[in-house]
Amino acid sequence: MNPTLVLAALLAASSARPAARPIAWEGWSEQAFTRAAREHRFVLLDLGAGWCHWCHVMEETTYRDPQVVRLVRAHYVAVHVDQCVLRSPAAR
Repeated sequence: MNPTLVLAALLAASSARPAARPIAWEGWSEQAFTRAAREHRFVLLDLGAGWCHWCHVMEETTYRDPQVVRLVRAHYVAVHVDQCVLRSPAAR
């Protein structure tokens, strides 16, 4: 079964059940992508922002769902980036 489709289905159907151990998010780094390639895993890139309502909903529901947590741990390297700290090259 395609892990991407399974993740999408689980994200859409997740509930507010708490997970035993939450997803271990990593920051954006070359090491995260190197590890993903070495372990033959996908990268799940989560762009979040403190002001984003739906980002908080995802954190409190989807990313705590035990089925989603198991799937992410089995097939993905989870990378979280706060999009508020990202700037375009022209703005630097």
